[in-house]
Amino acid sequence: MIATAIKPQVYGSTQNHLDSVLAKELDQLQQRVAETAKGEFYFYTTDSAKELLFLNATEQHCDARRLKLSIERLIVYPLANLFATDRIQVGDMIRIDRDHDQPRLNFIREVEELAPPLPHLEAEAITGLFL
Repeated sequence: MIATAIKPQVYGSTQNHLDSVLAKELDQLQQRVAETAKGEFYFYTTDSAKELLFLNATEQHCDARRLKLSIERLIVYPLANLFATDRIQVGDMIRIDRDHDQPRLNFIREVEELAPPLPHLEAEAITGLFL
């Protein structure tokens, strides 16, 4: 009975530790990107992507070292490749999301609209303009 009461607590503390390791590693990676000679771009990971990182890290053991290796393999190397081949430009925002059909991550360049949105006009205002 005591072992079953302790086990969820240990798992919860391990998960909290891995959450903090992941956040720290991703922050450090963003800092490394910002300090590159070619310029900077920004990225963020979705919850689904983080879930895949945790799954890869916990396949055999639940430890920070495996999580760091998973980040290197699934995020750092692909980002470096995209940046080296100029598929990521200075100022880009990259969303890192899980590909649910494959055991990998997708890197999506998000483009912001440069033109401001048109103001919402009421129907009366539009008709009044043409009278």
